[in-house]
Amino acid sequence: MRLQYAARHDYSGFYDKELRFRSWMHYPPYSALSNVLVRAAKLDDALRWSGTLGAWFEKTRHEGVRVLGPAAAPIVRLKQDFRYHFVLKSESREKMHRLLRAMLAHAAAAKIPRTNLVVDVDALWLM
Repeated sequence: MRLQYAARHDYSGFYDKELRFRSWMHYPPYSALSNVLVRAAKLDDALRWSGTLGAWFEKTRHEGVRVLGPAAAPIVRLKQDFRYHFVLKSESREKMHRLLRAMLAHAAAAKIPRTNLVVDVDALWLM
């Protein structure tokens, strides 16, 4: 459907349809979106660390933030790293940032190396 707008050079039609879709799906600009990527050279480490964070997200109260994952990243292995990720959505940037800070503190306490976590706020690309 979106290709039809491009074929007709109908920027306004595409824009209106895309904004309706983004509102319905609670995507930016109607919400904040973050991607938390867990990466490791060893598959066991990536699975263990994403499992640790997944368990923490499940037991932690995070009202106003929807957490999706952990799931294998769309590109599971990139160069030398295995990759798993979480996608977080919230209508409140403040709640999102509070949860991300708490998650990073938990990761540090769980001995997950900070260099193995990538937190992308306002993620433009989820690959």
